[in-house]
Amino acid sequence: MGTVKKITEMIMETRYEYEKMIIKEVREMPGEVLPQVVKIIHSLKESVLSVKVLHEKGEAKGSDLCGIWKDERSAAEIIKGIRSCRTGFGGRKVAR
Repeated sequence: MGTVKKITEMIMETRYEYEKMIIKEVREMPGEVLPQVVKIIHSLKESVLSVKVLHEKGEAKGSDLCGIWKDERSAAEIIKGIRSCRTGFGGRKVAR
């Protein structure tokens, strides 16, 4: 078996394991949050694709979930701002 074929099989096997984990996590979610899960997945997909575009074209396209942005604040100030705006989700406790 060729090296490329072995690597391809390993990648596919790893992908399958990740897919099983993702499906397990989704199945454990309450039905009422599934629309939000889909939105998060779509946003994550857009973000991943924008990074790919960045590498190919040297430009970045932002998304609502994550990505590249300009901010004059330090990392510590940004984190403090994020934590101060959090309300939690479903009664989840948010560390401060």
